[in-house]
Amino acid sequence: MNRLLEDMLSEGELSSIDAVFAAPDTRFDKLVKLVGLNPLTDFQYADLRGTNFCGADLRGFDFTGSDLRDCIRNDKTVVDHSTILVNADVQWIDVEYLPIVAKMQDIEISQSSEKRKDLLSELIADFGKTDHVVAYMVSAAVRSDDLDKFIDFASFLPAELSQSQFAQIRASGIKLFRKKIAQSRSRTRRKTTAIFAYSEILAKLSEQPGSLAAGVYSRLADLVMAKQQTEQLRWMSLIEDQDFEKALDSIGH
Repeated sequence: MNRLLEDMLSEGELSSIDAVFAAPDTRFDKLVKLVGLNPLTDFQYADLRGTNFCGADLRGFDFTGSDLRDCIRNDKTVVDHSTILVNADVQWIDVEYLPIVAKMQDIEISQSSEKRKDLLSELIADFGKTDHVVAYMVSAAVRSDDLDKFIDFASFLPAELSQSQFAQIRASGIKLFRKKIAQSRSRTRRKTTAIFAYSEILAKLSEQPGSLAAGVYSRLADLVMAKQQTEQLRWMSLIEDQDFEKALDSIGH
C-alpha cells in the first residue's frame, strides 16, 4: 500500500482494508459485515456508483440519498421493503446487460462524430435495433447538446418510433437546429452564412438511407421541391429555416 495512505489511515482502517483484500468472498453485504460497517447508517448519501451488488442481500440497508447509478445486480440480489432507497438515484444494470452497457458508455464518451458512428454501427451489429437499444438512442439524441451529435443518433434510429419518442425527437431537433443556425449567423451577421450550415446538415441527414434522419431529409426535399422555381439552383440555397422546422415537426405524423 502507498506509504502516504498508511500514514493518513488509522490502524483500524488499515486492518479493514487488508481484510477486504484477503476476503475469499467479494459479495457486497459480506464485505460490509467483515469490516464492521453499519448498513443502517454508513450508506446514506454515499457515492456507490458502479458498485457490484451481484448476489448481495441488501435487506436492512439504508441508501437514502445515495448515488446508485450503474450498480450491477443479478437474480440473486435481494432487495425488499426494508431496503431504504428514499431520494436515491437508482439505475440498476442487470449483469447480463453489461456488454451492451459498456458499449453505450463508450459511445457516450466518444469525442468525434466518426468514432461515435462507428460505435453505433457496432452496437447495432452486435445487439440489433431492440427496444432497449432504440430507447437508448432516443434518450442520447434528446440529451445531445449540439445538432451534429443529435443527427449522429438520429441516423441510426428506425423511421418508426412511438408517438412519445417522436415528440421528444421533434422538440430536441428543432431546439438544436435553431441553436446551430443562430451560431452560424452570429459569426458574420449575415443571413446567407446559414447556407453553409444547411449544407452540412443535409449531408449528415442523408448518410443512412432508411433511418429517421433520412426521413427528415426526404420530407425536407419534398418541401423545397414544392416551391415555385424559375431557374435551376442548387436546392440547398432554396432552404429556409421554417423548412427544416416543418420537416422535423412532420416526423411521426
